[in-house]
Amino acid sequence: MNTIAERLREETRPIHEQTEHLLYADALRTGTLSADQYRHLLLTHFGYHRSLESAIDQHPDFFADYEPDTRRKTPWLAADLAQLHLSQPFTDDVFTAWSPTELLGAAYVGEGSMLGGKTVWHYLQQCSAVVPLLKNARFYQGYGSETGQRWRAFGAFLTQKAAGRPDVVVDAAQRAFLIYHKLFKAVQLILTETNPV
Repeated sequence: MNTIAERLREETRPIHEQTEHLLYADALRTGTLSADQYRHLLLTHFGYHRSLESAIDQHPDFFADYEPDTRRKTPWLAADLAQLHLSQPFTDDVFTAWSPTELLGAAYVGEGSMLGGKTVWHYLQQCSAVVPLLKNARFYQGYGSETGQRWRAFGAFLTQKAAGRPDVVVDAAQRAFLIYHKLFKAVQLILTETNPV
């Protein structure tokens, strides 16, 4: 029988790959990401993580061992946005009605972004249009040298809390990736309206 981590990795792979493609993976890999695309990414991540962290805060007992105060990405993103003189976007509280078990799936996506962030940070150094914006940039550096240890700790927490309800967690993770799509498009619309061509 597959573990919850194996199921999540296997069953979310198609939507995970679609999400990476949507979030400018090709431009990152080819070093052609523009400054506007970088801003779009930060704003999208801000919307996701702020909404997720707010929802997790509503269930302190369930998420005590997750140690949410040590896993907050919103302050990093807020600092990065401030450095670029970008106002924090509206946040559609997309996780408000999610149960704690469903939020595990969303947290899986959020913590996974820290693993991918190390690779993205490397790619960003190759994007000439973005390099000038990276001074003091924080979000894509993630947990730094603690990334592996924090991912393993999250895996242990996930395994414990998902016991008996793996289908709920897997379904929620798939929906969480779709929330990235929703936020990406919402931010894109805002950027288009505020900076018409």
